[in-house]
Amino acid sequence: MKRRIFLALLLTAAAAGAVRAQSQGDAQPSVPPDRVSLEEFKALRAEGKIFVLDVRVGATTKIKGATYIPLDQLEARLAELPRDREIVTYCS
Repeated sequence: MKRRIFLALLLTAAAAGAVRAQSQGDAQPSVPPDRVSLEEFKALRAEGKIFVLDVRVGATTKIKGATYIPLDQLEARLAELPRDREIVTYCS
């Protein structure tokens, strides 16, 4: 049940981000409350407090140190995700 909720939240966040990006146009970028800034990300990663998950489908470049699980395979591979660290997902 938790896995399905996680997947639903992940998909909702991705969809909301796409809609928000289209509606903002040239507005100043700000960090929504459900996301982290680049500076926060770098600090958390350096401290080893996060697990970086790349869910881009068909990604041609990889993120150094990230685990790559395409979004369409995520539900089947949830057992590969850690339960002891916060997960930061890269999806765009």
